[in-house]
This record gives sequence, structure tokens and C-alpha cells, in this order.
Amino acid sequence: MTAKRFPAFAWGVFGYSLLVILWGYFLRISESGDGCGTDWPLCHGAVVPATAEFPTWVEFIHRASSGVVLLVVLAMFIWSLRAFRPGHAVRKAAGASLLFTVTESLFGAILVVFGWVATDVSAARIAIRPFHVTNTFLLMAALALTAWWAWWKVDRVPPLRGPDLRAVGPALVGLLLLAWTGSWTGLATTAFPAESVRDGMGQYLDPEHILIYLRISHPVLAIGVVWLVLRFAQRMRTEFEEPVFRALALGIGALAAAQLVLGPLTVLLMNPVWARLLHLLVADLLWIGLVLLGASVLSGRSAGFSATSRMATPGRRSSPARGSARSLQ
Repeated sequence: MTAKRFPAFAWGVFGYSLLVILWGYFLRISESGDGCGTDWPLCHGAVVPATAEFPTWVEFIHRASSGVVLLVVLAMFIWSLRAFRPGHAVRKAAGASLLFTVTESLFGAILVVFGWVATDVSAARIAIRPFHVTNTFLLMAALALTAWWAWWKVDRVPPLRGPDLRAVGPALVGLLLLAWTGSWTGLATTAFPAESVRDGMGQYLDPEHILIYLRISHPVLAIGVVWLVLRFAQRMRTEFEEPVFRALALGIGALAAAQLVLGPLTVLLMNPVWARLLHLLVADLLWIGLVLLGASVLSGRSAGFSATSRMATPGRRSSPARGSARSLQ
């Protein structure tokens, strides 16, 4: 196994895993989390369920596809051990991907065994949601960085210090907090559906559950977080001429602005499944883009490149990280 074909495989693993995560969102939105009962890893006591019920097959497909994720991430990790030297950034990112894949499976098992699925609104399920969401976001970050660093031949994990980290750090933390409140909002929307926008607003007058209060925190927090993200993206577009930085910054800004439209639109449309999935997909892409941009900026700084310098040659793929890296191909 060589490092030459590793990036393509890593990108494939990342893309497939993202699709499985999106299917997990659909499982939650469609209230199919209890489709296999409280059995795990079996489904109603069988390897392949005999029932033809919709929730059962949604849950079974999610478990089966998640099992494939574990296998391909394990293969990616083993490949990284053979293709890259000890301590290499790609090795570390692949190792983190495997770790978070395993813990993601454990979170799924815990939710099923304890019945914290479908419309369950117990305090335990509310409490575990931020931990589960954090693990999912760290998994996406690790998978994306594995492919990104292999593609750009980054051999060292960038130092987590300096003004760039202080700039991107609040935006990353803000997105994570936004994901927490979003998970509570999604749970409230599923468990306490409203027939109209007016009905939904009326739920705040006489809330039947704490989730109603938690739901309002999401749009309020979103305004501040989007401002942080847009501010960081604009700074990167101003300071750097490197095409990859500018493209990522532009994409992040567009995704952040789109979320300000998709969020209210989803509510006005009374939370259709497609709108909720699109809102969640854009949130994932925004997180991944910010992680990649932050890592690229930190790599570029540590390689000795300064702001407003010409770091790319037209017609040639380059990166500050790539220019300084010591690839082991």
C-alpha cells in the first residue's frame, strides 16, 4: 500500500460516512429509532428482520450501513499505518476517525438499549444529546482532515496556538453549541409538533416540556454564531491570496448565510422532512469547511507563510501546507 492512492480512498470513506450520518438524521426525524426494538446489534432478535414495517427497515439500513463505515474506516487506518511514518498527521487523523467511529456506534447502542429514541423526551435523552452530537462532529472533522491532509501532503498536525486559533476557535465552538441546541430543537419539533406557526408560538405561553424553552435558544444563538463565522471567513479572504483559503472562506460565508434563510424557512413550512435534512446537511458542510479552513491556515502559518503573500502559482495545485510538507510517498 502506498500513499499515492490513499487520498481518493479517504475522500470516498468521508463521503460515504457523511451519507450514513444523513440517514441517521432521517432515522431520527422519521421517528424510526425504535424500529428494531431494544435489541442491539440484532434487530428484533434477528440478523435480518422479517417484518416489512417502515421504521424497522430505516433502523436496519442505518445499522448495516454504519457497520460498513466501521469496516472502511478500519481499513483506512490500517492503510495509513502502512503508507505514512509514525507521528504523521494522516496517521493521527485516521486513528481519531477510527476512535470516533467506535464511540459513535456505542452512542447508538446506548440510545437503543435504554429506549432513548423516537419521541422519548426523558431527561437522560436530553442530557446525552450534546455528547452524541459532539462525537458526530468530531468524527466528521477527523474523516475530513484525514483526506485533506493526505491530499495536500501535510505531514504534521498544525500547532494549536496563535492568533489564527483565537480567530477560528470561537467560531468552531459556536457551531458546536449551535449543533447542541439544534438537536434539542429537532427533538422538540418531533415530540411536540405544531399545526401552524401560530400554534408553535403559542406553545411558549404554556410550555408542556422544558424542550419548548430549549427550542428558542437555537435561533437566538444562531445569529451570534453566524456573525462569528462570517467575520472569520472575511478575515481569511482579506489576509490570504492562496486560492484554497479564499475558496473555502467564500464557501463558508455562503453556507452560513444560507442557514439564516433555511432555518426560518423550515419553520414557516412547518418542518417538512426534506427541509430539516437540508438544514442539517448545510450545518455539517459548514462545520467541515470551517475545520478544513482553520487547519489549512494553521498549517500555512506554521510553515512560515505570511498574510497577503502570493502562495499559489496559477494553473498549479498548491497549498502552504503542501509546500512545506514532507510526504512519504
